[in-house]
Amino acid sequence: MQSLMSIVGIFTLLLIAFLLSTDRSAINRRTVITAFSLQVGIAAFILFVPQGSSFLDVIVRGVQHVINYGNDGIEFVFGAKAKESLGFTIALNVLPIIVFFSALMSVLYYLGVMQRVVGIFGGWLHKLLKTSETESMSAVSNIFVGHTEAPLVVKPYLAGMSQSELFAVMTGGCATIAGAVMAGYAAMGVDLKFLITASFMAAPGGLLMAKILMPETGHKDVKFDAENTGDEAKAVNIFEAIGNGAATGLTLALNVGAMLLAFVAMIALLNGILSGIGGWFGF
Repeated sequence: MQSLMSIVGIFTLLLIAFLLSTDRSAINRRTVITAFSLQVGIAAFILFVPQGSSFLDVIVRGVQHVINYGNDGIEFVFGAKAKESLGFTIALNVLPIIVFFSALMSVLYYLGVMQRVVGIFGGWLHKLLKTSETESMSAVSNIFVGHTEAPLVVKPYLAGMSQSELFAVMTGGCATIAGAVMAGYAAMGVDLKFLITASFMAAPGGLLMAKILMPETGHKDVKFDAENTGDEAKAVNIFEAIGNGAATGLTLALNVGAMLLAFVAMIALLNGILSGIGGWFGF
């Protein structure tokens, strides 16, 4: 029954996107079908094929091992006894991991590692879906960084992008979670296997929905240069890269903490109001 509900939900979302499309006649069926098939293929390979599951387990163990190094920084700043006395808390166990992982991603970008990874996966996505190189690279970047940092990868090309490409860039940012936030979810106990699978599925998924809602109408593709990311704040050395990443991660962590505090408190307030109103009527 749950599988049937999921299938109905998928096709309902696709139908809604089709009904809201700006130009239904311009929808590229190959892009839509290939993107959907790619999502299904990624999920099937990882969840049902033994080799795929084993491959993902290796990645999960590696990512978890790296995330665990963030605990050394947490213990240095807050002390081991603070963690022991307070137990698991969002403030001590999750938000600092976001700072650490953001700094790590900044270092990988400084060393050029992420540009190569994004270039490889983005190139595959471009060839499979026949989407432009720029929007494909942005979609893949969102797997690893947040929706504010990912557009920097295609910053030099933003001015010349079509409305469809810009919409795809924004949709990709909303469809994924930043790598640092993923690390935070992992610190909360969420299974990394599903987080990583969802992140890779979200790249073609975001393009799928974007190209239904706002299909391309004859825009000329621009050749993407992986070395030209347009990041004006490029670090001059690895220490500055760590500092820049930590500062970005701190901003993100504070925003996450503030949002959690505000929304949980507001939901509790709403529950209290509704409970009070219900009490008047004997509920």
